[in-house]
Amino acid sequence: MDSLFAFYHKQWWCYRKMLNHFKFYNALFNGMALLLMAAGIIAGPILENSTLVGCLAAVGTVVKGWNDSKKYRFKVDMSRFAFTTYAKALMELRTYVRGLPFEGLEGFLIKMQTLDDTIIDFTPPLPKRCVQDYHRQFFYQPVGAQRYVDGCHRPLMSKSYWVEKDKKRNPHSPTLLFSEPWPSEEEEKEEEEPE
Repeated sequence: MDSLFAFYHKQWWCYRKMLNHFKFYNALFNGMALLLMAAGIIAGPILENSTLVGCLAAVGTVVKGWNDSKKYRFKVDMSRFAFTTYAKALMELRTYVRGLPFEGLEGFLIKMQTLDDTIIDFTPPLPKRCVQDYHRQFFYQPVGAQRYVDGCHRPLMSKSYWVEKDKKRNPHSPTLLFSEPWPSEEEEKEEEEPE
């Protein structure tokens, strides 16, 4: 269950980053085209230069055409669809972890497989840079790798959080607060050897 959560968290985070990226470029190119057209309309009659109006209008049209050819508006819509779909999947996975019966999990997996196929078909692939940024920022620790014996849940947190937390001498668990660390195999061998 935790590996499934980690996978969908990565997808959610990367598509959120892609959504912001595409929204920025869509707004930038639309704004540039509008600004160039408006500058041509205003500056042309003032300077009485029809060539300036034609040049600014042509450049504005080229910028708008570039924006339309890159289909940033469609990419924004599809990235938003993927982002919200994976956000809903994360919420549903949290409800299973919090006690919802696992009988509906198979239906959830079938639904997510269909949605994953749809998202893969309509959205651009995740860039390697985005996935690398995700792995640089987040660190996945499976439940089996926990060091706590009381079963404290270690959620998906930023890598710096776990590094700082692991540096602390005393864990946050009250059951392990005053316990001695487990001896290493070398220490056990030294204790067993007669002097």
